[in-house]
Amino acid sequence: MAGRPPPKKIVAVDWDTRTLRIVHALLGKRGVKIDRLLSAPIPTDLDLANPELLGRHIRRVLDQEGIQTKHATVDIPRDQAILKTLSLPALSPDELAGMVGIQIAKELPFPASEAVIDFAVPPFAASATTSEVLVAAVRREVVQQYETTFEVAGLKLDRVGLRPYANTVAVCELLKHALPERVMFIDVRPSLTEIDVIHNGSLTFSRAASVMVSQEARGHGERPRFSIVRESGTSEAHVPMDLDAETPHHLGDTEAMIHSLVVEVTRSIEAYRANDAGATIDHVVIAGDLGVEETLAEAIQKRLGITTELYNPAASFGWEPDEGAGASAFASTLGLVVGHSYDRALHFDFLHPKKRVSQTQERLKKAPLVAAVAVLFVAAGGIAFAKFTAPARKTLARIESSIQELEDKRADHKKFLEVMERIRDFDAEQHVWVDVLYDVLYVLPTNEELVINNIEMNQSEGRLVLKTKTKNRDTATTAVRKLDEFRREGKDRPRFKTSIGPQTEKKGEKYAYVQDLRIALLRDDAVKKGSAKSKN
Repeated sequence: MAGRPPPKKIVAVDWDTRTLRIVHALLGKRGVKIDRLLSAPIPTDLDLANPELLGRHIRRVLDQEGIQTKHATVDIPRDQAILKTLSLPALSPDELAGMVGIQIAKELPFPASEAVIDFAVPPFAASATTSEVLVAAVRREVVQQYETTFEVAGLKLDRVGLRPYANTVAVCELLKHALPERVMFIDVRPSLTEIDVIHNGSLTFSRAASVMVSQEARGHGERPRFSIVRESGTSEAHVPMDLDAETPHHLGDTEAMIHSLVVEVTRSIEAYRANDAGATIDHVVIAGDLGVEETLAEAIQKRLGITTELYNPAASFGWEPDEGAGASAFASTLGLVVGHSYDRALHFDFLHPKKRVSQTQERLKKAPLVAAVAVLFVAAGGIAFAKFTAPARKTLARIESSIQELEDKRADHKKFLEVMERIRDFDAEQHVWVDVLYDVLYVLPTNEELVINNIEMNQSEGRLVLKTKTKNRDTATTAVRKLDEFRREGKDRPRFKTSIGPQTEKKGEKYAYVQDLRIALLRDDAVKKGSAKSKN
């Protein structure tokens, strides 16, 4: 026990237009321990888009609370991220990174070079051939703004996550003993309410709805500071008073605001059903500290008939119920610290996004044991060569001795060269699928004309089958022609031989024509005349 490292301390930070929220936690081998939760109002004249001002405010709040921890994590809200779900082959994150970059680039309203792209994959199922990959893209300048904010605050950012994913972690932790199939999470905030749908524990839908929660609807005056301090097994809770009990709401504004929120919830359900036809929401969890959450819960239960509860994490962390009720607005920050210890493949981190492995790394991963043996042969041959041709050749007799020794081993060298030739032939037959898919997708038309439903890859046969749908009958024929005409840089032979499987038509659908594109990979080793090789 004496050698066990101390728990790592970290602060999770989140804010909206009115409130700064901070969770101070300890991360150890036994899990997460929440040490402190606090919220503080943000001055109305503070420009949240100014990293200098916001960073100094965060530092001031931490100093007032006596929190000296240097490591921090933060999440990016839904309205600052583009979120897409892609159906891709069930591969490792390193292998998926290249595919994700190619596919999501077609969906972005700005150049991919200006974006930070990361993705989260569900746990692998042994029998699965495809995987639903959640991809998020954030403008690079947004991530840089967060980095500057925390640098000014004197904090080292360990991770920049995604708020909808952090909320998903918090909800799954809350309902882990009886998680419904589909859960809707509603995070009520002053100007943008985030609405997420969680299906079997995975985030499958998220949007930000613009609904202003007016000062009259929330109660007059500023909400008091909220803080929970847990030390030596005891806790002291400073929970804000129930503003509803002291200050009457402006009835008309409250009813209008609740109506707007219910409308946005209904729109979210319908938007989610566009990709999951006939799906029903089994449960709703509502978070927030604006004083309208309970009224919203009653309205959803009454108008939509869905069981609803307020987010109360007391059971998740062993708190008293009143403490959990006071922490209702801390779902994203609690989700950040709980998810901080997850495998990096399962969460988002725009500070350290997943990268595509290099072609060399890919080949080394796929090469069999004979390649490793070949490397040893090369190393041994190099040492021998250096030994026999070293500057120690001072006398003719020694030179002749070295030549004679090489002559004696001529047969061994010939066998070595034959082994190397076989290795080169083997390496040429190994297909790097990330590179192949890049070439194929570069030639194919955009998603406006052609959609890929599934990809089948056969390494031994060098064959690729794309199951596609197109708007027009002739789109697939044009794609085949362009694939057959494609030449890689520096090559004068075709890379692909393509054919079309039987084409069927589903009338009335946007992509009415369904067919398979069957692509055979060809050897294109010949070098064009006048290329770099011939110039030398």
